[in-house]
Amino acid sequence: MSHAKFPLGYIELPSGPKAIYPMNDIFLNYTFENSTHWEALRLIVNYMINAYKQINPDTQLKTVEGTIEVKTQYKHLLADGQITRDQDIKMATDEGTISFIEFQSRATTNPPIPIRAVEYFGLGIGHSKGRTANQIWLLAEDVDTVLLGETFARYVLKDEVTGHTHPTTSGILYVSLVKLSQETTPAGELAACLLGKLTTSTDENVIKVTEALNHSFKSFKSEKDVVKVLSFRERWIDEGKAEGKAEGKAEGITIGLDRLTELIKNGFSFDEALRKVKEDASLLVK
Repeated sequence: MSHAKFPLGYIELPSGPKAIYPMNDIFLNYTFENSTHWEALRLIVNYMINAYKQINPDTQLKTVEGTIEVKTQYKHLLADGQITRDQDIKMATDEGTISFIEFQSRATTNPPIPIRAVEYFGLGIGHSKGRTANQIWLLAEDVDTVLLGETFARYVLKDEVTGHTHPTTSGILYVSLVKLSQETTPAGELAACLLGKLTTSTDENVIKVTEALNHSFKSFKSEKDVVKVLSFRERWIDEGKAEGKAEGKAEGITIGLDRLTELIKNGFSFDEALRKVKEDASLLVK
């Protein structure tokens, strides 16, 4: 398979055209906010679960069935009632299970992915009220500390003496999209599509996913707030590079964008939200 990457398209920013790939976090949150695309999300999740079950048939992880409800940038409310942690996507079913899906473009984050995943895992279980709350992390770059060279790794709570699984069967599934994309299977084609390495497929369901992504992009590229937020992010990244503080700025960018998104969702205009973010220096510079 070619190593070339094919974007869904381009968005014109003041700094020039920006390529948007399927794993772009703002695009994915925008796409799956729309109930029209929920079934495409279910297909992605179930293809990954079924591919994992091929190598571990005894897993207690089940595919997502029944009626689903999806929320993007789901807010985990912490104990103090004020601080939140954002998770890309929450998918709940009428059968009582919850899946938290994280599309991760980079292997290096602050805090590191293993720490973030465990934090989200604990919060997800804590707020699930006894329901199964699984984490599914789709990784565009391998995180060796959790994958250990494999395509899949799933972590669950077990008794380390007997090996018996804890009655709460929730777990964290990590998926190497890079390794999976090298397989000549429908799941491999889906992984390649998510990475932007493949634009066509012979599998009916993979075609449905790619059609959903392409359809969503047509409206995504014309959203004025999308252009503003992407421009905002680009400017912060450029400032971080110019000052030689890219790593520190990256954390500030994440915090600021999270706050910006939250304010817009709470009814503020983009300009009002941006002004509020700028007023709080602790959000701009970490």
